[in-house]
Formats: sequence, structure tokens, C-alpha cells
Amino acid sequence: MGGARILEVKDLISGYGETQILFGVNLAVEKGTITTLLGSNGAGKSTTLWTIMSVVKPWGGKIILEGNDITFLPTHKKVHLGIVLVPEGRRLWPDLTVEENLTLAAMIPRAKDKMHENLELVYNYFPRLKERRNQLAGTLSGGEQQMLAIARGLMLNPEILMLDEPSLGLAPKLVQEIAGIVKRLRDEEGKTIFLVEQNIHIALTIADYGYLLENGRVVLEGTPEELQANQKIKEAYLGL
Repeated sequence: MGGARILEVKDLISGYGETQILFGVNLAVEKGTITTLLGSNGAGKSTTLWTIMSVVKPWGGKIILEGNDITFLPTHKKVHLGIVLVPEGRRLWPDLTVEENLTLAAMIPRAKDKMHENLELVYNYFPRLKERRNQLAGTLSGGEQQMLAIARGLMLNPEILMLDEPSLGLAPKLVQEIAGIVKRLRDEEGKTIFLVEQNIHIALTIADYGYLLENGRVVLEGTPEELQANQKIKEAYLGL
């Protein structure tokens, strides 16, 4: 990695109650790239994202955004600085329409002025949402709800968009479609994306760089080519 780092995580420690989950996680995300955090269920991937967002309180270590230490800032301040998490399970407002979900998300100061511009952007990337803009979010299919969750994240005008398991529970065709959109957001819009994904095949197809998390520790890192060539990844994750 040799570009400008937008996010750095150094020796990050956290957990729930008295149970430690992260044991000194180190990783970095470069501006304008897709960086992926890989690992099996229970490795601590979601906890890493929640700790970066301060939803789970960091116990130690540092979270640096564009050179500034933001480790212990509250969640809402991190959102105002441009860190946006699209959580696993989507968490939409089911009784509001697609467009209400999108425009309400953009009410924070950093996003308000760009609301119409970003609405145009998300409808361009997710034409199905435009077709269904007056439909209640809770009545959308699983794939459409996932598209809406990502689109809602984009409405917040993020500096870095963190996606937690966007392929979870989706049919293979939809997984490919969403992966293609994420890749286009980087290539065409210069978006910075931190992708947490159990589907290693998909993640390594679109990522620029990746980290493998096991038991709350980063055990491997490298380019997709380096990770795919690694014997441990081949045996444990790619079934080769």
C-alpha cells in the first residue's frame, strides 16, 4: 500500500461487557480504493466496524481519520466527519417510502446541500430504486432492500463507506450485481469503500487490498493476488 491513507486502525482493542473480541487490530484504508476485511463468522469483522464507529466503545488503540485521532469521538461526530456504516441486516425505515429513506438520511449538515445531487447519483446506480421510489421500504425484496441500504449510506455524502456483509442472504446473481455497483462507485466516482465480507470470492474480485481476521487479530494482508495465492486462504476459505 503506497497511496494516501484515509483511515488507519492501530492496535485496536474492544469487546462486549468483559469479553474481549479484538486483540490489537491493525489495518489501513487508502483513499479511492476498495479495502476488504475477510474472515469467518465470529472472527470479529463486524465488531471492528462497530468499534470504528464507536457503537462499541474502543478499549485501546487508535482510529485515525485523515491524520486526526478520532478514537473516542461519539458515533454521531464520526458520521459528521464522513464515516458511514451500512450495517448487516440493512436496518431501513420499513414504513417509509424508498425516497423518504434516502432524503431523511441526508439531513445531516455535510449531506444536506448535496441531497439532490446524491439522489441523482443513487438513482443512476440503482435504477430499480428510482422505479420504486414511492414504494414502502418494507415491501421491497431482499436485494432491493440491500440496494436501498447502500444508497442511503451514499446519501450521507461519505468520505469512507463501510459495508458490512452486503452479500448476506442474497441470490448469486444479486451478489454479482451489487459487487459490480460497488466496483463502479470506486472506478467512476472515486468512492472509498471498506468492505467486510464472508464471501471471499466476491471480495477478492473487486478489492484493491485485503486483510484476513482470525480470532480478533489480523493474520494476513496483501493484494487480492497475494491472498488468493496463499496456501492458508486456498485451503480454509477457497476450498482448493
